[in-house]
Amino acid sequence: MDVAPHDPHTPAPSVAAVDVSADPATWLPAASRALAADGAVLLTGTGLAARARDVGARMLAEVPVLVEHHDALRAYDDGHMRHRPPGGSDGHVAAFLGHPAVLALCSAPLEAPRVISYHGHTVLPGSSPQPVHADWEPLWPQPGLAHPPFMLAVNIALVDTGEHNGSIEVWPGTHELASREVYRHGSLCVREELLEERRAARPPERVAMRPGDVLVRDVRLWHRGTRNTSGRARPMLWLLLAAPWLRAEPSVLLEAGVRGEVEALPVEVAAEYARHPVGALSGGEAE
Repeated sequence: MDVAPHDPHTPAPSVAAVDVSADPATWLPAASRALAADGAVLLTGTGLAARARDVGARMLAEVPVLVEHHDALRAYDDGHMRHRPPGGSDGHVAAFLGHPAVLALCSAPLEAPRVISYHGHTVLPGSSPQPVHADWEPLWPQPGLAHPPFMLAVNIALVDTGEHNGSIEVWPGTHELASREVYRHGSLCVREELLEERRAARPPERVAMRPGDVLVRDVRLWHRGTRNTSGRARPMLWLLLAAPWLRAEPSVLLEAGVRGEVEALPVEVAAEYARHPVGALSGGEAE
């Protein structure tokens, strides 16, 4: 990887934060440019804060269950757990799956995206930092070939999130470096020597988020969950929106009671609907 070193006396450009409370014509072009250039953009002013706090409280109440099943839910490293979020009407599912600003931003590069994954990600106090990784492998292995966006990850903050409680660290621009030679054998974890090389070109940064803020990022972007040094777990929501032509196994489990509301959204949600309440460990019988 041939990169120019970063001048430590010149501040590195930050991942853009865009207020989406106004008409899309005022913010969408800038957000789209930032997503394309950096591989990530933070959306504020979403109007999701109250619902995010509500779901965050519900997910925090399930932490004892998560701890009991830590090894089965473990996401890369100790203290990081991937699990089901609340899937019923009190989980505000439709508001999170079909937010108009998120759909407007994701529809430009993906044309007619569909939601193929909806999960929670909780970081426990005392967690280890995850290895730097991507969420999806490149569609083809050759480096240097133009590679279109094919999937975007969406993280929704449910509590105040910063350096003290496991904020997401992103490596801006690394979505353009995607090739299979970047990763350690058999994984999507980035090789250590490439991390130091990239750090000299453009250092990573942690994204501070308030409840309801939404981080949209290319799944090829290098990132990781960091150490939670607070005394409280940090919950977050995690969605994947994929291009309609991409073959990928969906993983969305919701309660049957929200089916009508979800199917009325202006986005396809590849969901199964369960007859029972959906919580952190939900699975099994669906309609």
